[in-house]
Amino acid sequence: AAVWTTEEEGTLLDFLASHLSQASDGNFKKAMWNAAAAHMAHNHPPVVVSFFFLALLTIIQLKKSYYTVADLKSVASGFAYDDEHGAMISLDNADLWDWYVKAHKDAKPFRNSGFPHFTSVELLLP
Repeated sequence: AAVWTTEEEGTLLDFLASHLSQASDGNFKKAMWNAAAAHMAHNHPPVVVSFFFLALLTIIQLKKSYYTVADLKSVASGFAYDDEHGAMISLDNADLWDWYVKAHKDAKPFRNSGFPHFTSVELLLP
């Protein structure tokens, strides 16, 4: 399984954002994915063999992370969150975090790590 770096994810998101006018309801046609593959190959050689599959999985994961972080940013979560440091959990609120993560399993990676692509993903959502 291939894993993209934060920089590679950012390159893909920037490319898609710059072609957002060609998306319908936040979805791009095959021709745009071909252009994205060429762009990634140029900027981050070598391109992964199954670009379409990996790009789709990456976008799905990024959207999932976006919605998880959006929930953390909401006042209702009770946590102070920023895109660099995450939920900033310390010993004082570790028990509350553990309780929150039991109900919101996708939040676990954001305990003390942020989501640098929040704004970029937000631009791509319909």
